[in-house]
Parts: sequence; C-alpha cells; structure tokens
Amino acid sequence: MYEEARPSAKVEAARRETEIGGAEAGNRSAPVEQPPSLLRGLFDQFGQPSGWLGGIAGLLMSRTANDDRWVVDLLDVQPTDRVLDVGCGPGVTLQLLANRASSVLVAGVDPSDVMLRQATRRNRGAIQQGRVELRRAGAGHLPFPDSSFNKACAVHSMYFWPSLEEGLRELQRVLTPGGRAVIAVRMRQASAGRFDPSRYGMTEQDLGTAVALLHTLGFGDVTVNRQADLDRQTMAAIVART
Repeated sequence: MYEEARPSAKVEAARRETEIGGAEAGNRSAPVEQPPSLLRGLFDQFGQPSGWLGGIAGLLMSRTANDDRWVVDLLDVQPTDRVLDVGCGPGVTLQLLANRASSVLVAGVDPSDVMLRQATRRNRGAIQQGRVELRRAGAGHLPFPDSSFNKACAVHSMYFWPSLEEGLRELQRVLTPGGRAVIAVRMRQASAGRFDPSRYGMTEQDLGTAVALLHTLGFGDVTVNRQADLDRQTMAAIVART
C-alpha cells in the first residue's frame, strides 16, 4: 500500500541525531522545557511513532481536524492540484486534501510505519482509486522527481525534521516554479499546563529562523498567518511560494 524510500547515508546519519537545534545554522533551537517524565515517552512518539504507544499518539493526533482544515484552506487546494503532505501522520490532512484535489494525485510521506498504516486505513478508498499515494520517507529526502507538485503542506511536523534547511530545500525541489507551500506549527504558550503540548511548542525565535531561511533559499511571498484558540492552541502557518 505504500513504498519505502531509501534515503542517502547523509540523511540516515541526520536522523540519528539526538538534538535538532544548536550549532548548525538552519536547525531549530532546542526546546526551552521538556515534558514531565510521566508523559515524555508519549510526547516523543509524536516525532516518529512506533509500537502500541505510537498507535495511541496517532489516535490523539486525529482527535480533531480543525487545524488541518485551516491549513487546507490556506493552501487553496483546487481539483486539479498535485499536492504533497510532508509528515502526513495518521492521514487526516491527507484525506481533506484528497477530497478537494479530486482529479489528480495527492501524496503523503512519513517516516513512521505506524502512521502510514493509520493513513492507509483512513484513505483506503482514495488509494484504491489511485488518487492517494503513500511513501515511507522523511522531509530531508522526498522520493519524488523535481517539480512533481504545485502545492505542499506540513502540519505539526517541522519540529521533528532532522534538518530544517534540508527539509525546505527538498520542498523547493519537488514544487513547480510558483508552487505554494504551507507549513503549520503549534506555538509555545508558557502559561499552558505541564501536560499541555502548547507548553512545548515552537518559540517566536524558532519561527523567525524558519522565515529567514525560506527567504535565504529563494522562496517568495513569505507570510505568517496566525490562528488563536484553535482547539485551545495557537497555530502559526508560514505560507510561501517557490
């Protein structure tokens, strides 16, 4: 039902890094605060779910689709668009995309077999019709030729990319000139409870780093859209064109 991409040795080494941010330019800074030890194992599963705990993480991700709908609206998906979902998770956004881009192909990639199985179940009909394709891959090595899509999105996945720069370069490569990308993240709320994911979301500094890198790489029309109190979280979506 889905194919596994074979990443380069360089990308495999990047996946084994234990910290995303820090020394290298273009990488996300380290989280200000870590979740309590009681929930750390579950929180870690949102990056690359595995096993039964990863299955639970996938169910939690799919509890609501309000943020997914917001992203799909920002992407302005039309019936003839070819769309890529980077870090598709349990396939909620993918399903919404397939409902709108009904004439051609919608593709999703995720490094987790657990998530790909959930996404396959959720989109089984569209997969059987040849309208949805799933691949096992990370953001740093997208298994598609250049200019394969005219639109792409990433919802709640940028935090987990081993290299922000590699992920954005790959997005740029697989998008057609003038293509549209929407990258959505949960923003950090310092006042949130210790068991609330918003307490460990993306900082304004992290967001600014991503925006600056998009400009550096040659993306245009870069804007940041915000949605407050979306399922009790504040979302930010970076919209850019290649």
